[in-house]
Amino acid sequence: MGDVAIKLPKAKVIEGLAGLSFKEIKEIIDSLIQKRLFKVKPAKGIYREVSAITKKKKLTIKVAEEAVKWSRARK
Repeated sequence: MGDVAIKLPKAKVIEGLAGLSFKEIKEIIDSLIQKRLFKVKPAKGIYREVSAITKKKKLTIKVAEEAVKWSRARK
């Protein structure tokens, strides 16, 4: 018997994911990465994007460091 796929609107998917624990969501994302359905951005792409934003908005290194600390604390 083959796998069955059900199409759901985004709102329903988000509502369903909201009821899961962080660990369960991580397992889902890990499964998607293993099946190559979800591609993680390479570090070079993230670096280029961040560099462009910091140059465009003329942010100092200190502000960027604070942003990194804040985002790591949000885990």
